[in-house]
Amino acid sequence: MNIFQMVKAYGGMVFGKTDYWHPDMKANPALSPGNIGKYPVDMSSKASYIGVFDEGQIPMVEIDGHLSYLPVTIAQYALGHYDAYLETGKRTHLEVLLLCADWFVERLVESVPGVWGWLNEHDKDIYALKSPWLSALSQGQALSVLARAYVETQDEKYLHCGERSLKAFSVPVADGGLVAQLQGEDFYEEYPSVIPSYVLNGLIFALWGLWDFYLAGKNAQARERYATGLQTLQHHLGRYDRGWLRWSLYDRYPFRIADIASIFYHKLHIQQLRAMSRLTGDERFNVLAERWEKGRNSRWRYILATAFKILHKLSIRRQSSYVAK
Repeated sequence: MNIFQMVKAYGGMVFGKTDYWHPDMKANPALSPGNIGKYPVDMSSKASYIGVFDEGQIPMVEIDGHLSYLPVTIAQYALGHYDAYLETGKRTHLEVLLLCADWFVERLVESVPGVWGWLNEHDKDIYALKSPWLSALSQGQALSVLARAYVETQDEKYLHCGERSLKAFSVPVADGGLVAQLQGEDFYEEYPSVIPSYVLNGLIFALWGLWDFYLAGKNAQARERYATGLQTLQHHLGRYDRGWLRWSLYDRYPFRIADIASIFYHKLHIQQLRAMSRLTGDERFNVLAERWEKGRNSRWRYILATAFKILHKLSIRRQSSYVAK
């Protein structure tokens, strides 16, 4: 991909264009740490899935030329419908949530002995990650689906399923789990690569799932894993600030050129931090959100951040191996 193709690919997001895969996901203004309601960021647009469904009305995604089940897509589809259910009271939306929750119950697998979850069956080349693999993001959002299904039905099968999936948040990546070490603290990996990637949005989505699951069933392990991951986030959030640019980083993988967040992910990070402030009462999340908002609202910073993102994308196509810092 040359520079002109890259600009074309990112043109929509550069000029604020949204679509199904890159919507605006505003923080929930009514978010409360003590109960399960609408998702911490707005998932309503995810209810209008634009792709293919299987015969059971579960969404599928075309990856590498064939249709696959992508756990994160199914979870977000369900969460979008639950947000719509709370907004409208229409039971058809609740039925979609329960349909997807049942899919997660039926598709839970033991990826390695003692570690259960929902597998992604495609490679993630930029992190040298080979199929199959678990993801803290999809595992966390599946927990949010299961928690809501239990709240609505009181069916213990949703708690039993979620409880089995929790173990992955205590097992190192090297042993088939989701935990990488960041200066001695547990980081839940969206992409469990050999060299840790430390994706920011993935960690936060994982934390929300753990907290939702704790609220639903008062599960002590979910609460402990949430508290541990939250501490990691609080201690290392500053690593994702690009200094004078007032912009966020997408991850901390040791690319030759740092992986600065695209405008979509930068906006998502801002809304995630606003939601984290409401959940935790920690004003530091809001302070950084305000700083990043100023970066977003500065035209020249916006242009520079986009240029850095394009350079990063171009560089990883030429980079055949990565060396950890």
